[in-house]
Amino acid sequence: LINNVNKVSAYASATIKDKDGKSKTSGVFKTGDKVTISNSQDEKTLTILMYGDINGDGRIDKDDCLAILRYGGWFSKTVNYWASSVINIVVGSIVSYVLNKHFTFESNTDASKDVWRFIVNVAVCYLVAYGIARPIVMPLVAGASGLIKEVVSLLFGSVLFTVINYFGQRFYVFRED
Repeated sequence: LINNVNKVSAYASATIKDKDGKSKTSGVFKTGDKVTISNSQDEKTLTILMYGDINGDGRIDKDDCLAILRYGGWFSKTVNYWASSVINIVVGSIVSYVLNKHFTFESNTDASKDVWRFIVNVAVCYLVAYGIARPIVMPLVAGASGLIKEVVSLLFGSVLFTVINYFGQRFYVFRED
């Protein structure tokens, strides 16, 4: 930006400062950066706001999504066992349905039937896997912190869900009638 402003007019100049007021000459724009464009008569300062860059690191990524969820009260600073497992299952299951139908099982089944079977399968697998993961894992990691217990339970539930879900899809959802 600085070079472009200086190319347009020999009478104008531009400076960029980060949110702490330190000059920047390279790198990416981040939320909170300030761009000052001036000439001999006037000076304007603009504050950069990157939509989606919640944490001000110059990228729009999972950290910004988590910040939105935390700010909105969806998550606390600790892991919310059921909320995070549901989000994981919903997003993963949508991708799983498409990939498994067309590639893994190369299914020619009627989508109007197998979508409903898929939803039932995912719900049952979810309730079974995550419902038993916590009671199985908690005694095994009894001495760990609460956050570690939750993360290990989620990991075990995720693995268990994947295994049960595979067999449910193979023998129930995408079975040839």
